[in-house]
Amino acid sequence: MDGDEQVVKGLDRLLTRVGLTVTGTGDHGRARDQILNKYFAVALLDVDTPTPGGGLELLQFARDKSPLMSVIMMTNRRSFDTAVKSFRGGALDVVLKEPEVVPYLRERVLDAATELKSTIDRTALLEEITEAHEGFLHKMREMSKTMIDMEDRILGRSKTGERATINSDPVDVVVVDDDPEAVPRFQRVLSEKDGWRFFAAFTGGEALDHVAQQRPHIVIVKEHLPDLPGSMVVKSVKSGAPDAITLLYAPPGRGDQPGFVKMLEGSRIINLVPSYAAPEQLVSAMNEIREALQQQLKERRYLQAFRQRHFEFLQRYNSIKQRVAAQLEQSKKERR
Repeated sequence: MDGDEQVVKGLDRLLTRVGLTVTGTGDHGRARDQILNKYFAVALLDVDTPTPGGGLELLQFARDKSPLMSVIMMTNRRSFDTAVKSFRGGALDVVLKEPEVVPYLRERVLDAATELKSTIDRTALLEEITEAHEGFLHKMREMSKTMIDMEDRILGRSKTGERATINSDPVDVVVVDDDPEAVPRFQRVLSEKDGWRFFAAFTGGEALDHVAQQRPHIVIVKEHLPDLPGSMVVKSVKSGAPDAITLLYAPPGRGDQPGFVKMLEGSRIINLVPSYAAPEQLVSAMNEIREALQQQLKERRYLQAFRQRHFEFLQRYNSIKQRVAAQLEQSKKERR
């Protein structure tokens, strides 16, 4: 931006010849509009356009709205005060508008544009490397899973056999209900021979003690207990044993009034059985929960095996990842 049309045209020719795209104006308002709506690697601003010192105002506007852009101030004044204000405002350089300075100005603009492109390219490269590393690690983990499954089949532990092996370890369930018949009702539909093991807790306090000592897989809590609200017990269980699956239920009421069974998963509440009338309704949902537990155990086994087999690689991978992240952060700071 320069109020002298000849200067604008001369700079346009000078910089176009070296492969740059130039937008020239002598209008302060148009310059602001261009900065707001387009991206420029470099801006050349006359200190005294449109008024004496007016370019310094545009310098501040440019630094605020387009911090990646390098700004070079141009002036006819050999003034130390002008140079100080320009540099304090964030200018890359201050150049006198004299013929002998033209080659320097051209090289300064080219260097600024090239430096920015290099910084942007480096940032993009580092981001691409990070993405590729994550993708490579994911593929290695998937290959490790395949190898573990193949080894199981070779050793005679097929998927069916594996599921049977997991099922041979009981799924521990704590039922928190002041009704002594609550556990027997569940046991009649989910028996120990099928891999279920039930424990009774008649109060919220008793349930919390049991969970702290035994770490069950599933905790089923009655909504209304003698000592504590069921919702409070569920939250306490989740806090002390975050891996436990917690269910809150209300048994059927008088006059065939149905209850409910809800699962608390983080901040979500899932209605497993919206209209709960009998334990038989829980069978399907409990088996699905059990499948999820089995898959969780399987994933943990995969991860543990992967870490054991590729410990040195993972150490090196994490070291490289940290260095790339540090370089990426540095690159972004440079762009800012």
